Amino acid sequence: MTYSNPRLWAVIENWPLGRDQRGPARFSIEKDAKRGERAVRTTTGAPKKLTYALKARIVDGDDGRTYLAMLSGFGLVSIMRGDMKYQEEVVHATDPRYRELLALFEVVED
Repeated sequence: MTYSNPRLWAVIENWPLGRDQRGPARFSIEKDAKRGERAVRTTTGAPKKLTYALKARIVDGDDGRTYLAMLSGFGLVSIMRGDMKYQEEVVHATDPRYRELLALFEVVED
């Protein structure tokens, strides 16, 4: 799987809300000077927040889905699904795609 279009915020208009309902989902990256960055998703209720990482980005997968990329303090790149329920994959420094994924965390305009 490849990931592209790293960003700090996104609005997905046709997000599944449950049963047969769909609506907008707002994704953003929350920054804290001491803790780092984390992804936040807001739909109809309270915001859903992930734990802090060194860096976090909202990315698009080559399958057309939204994912959340996080760089941990241990140097691992963790990819979470946009629903924030499951981890898609963890990429270690020995993986050939590691450098490619690190590039997702380069400077991104707010």
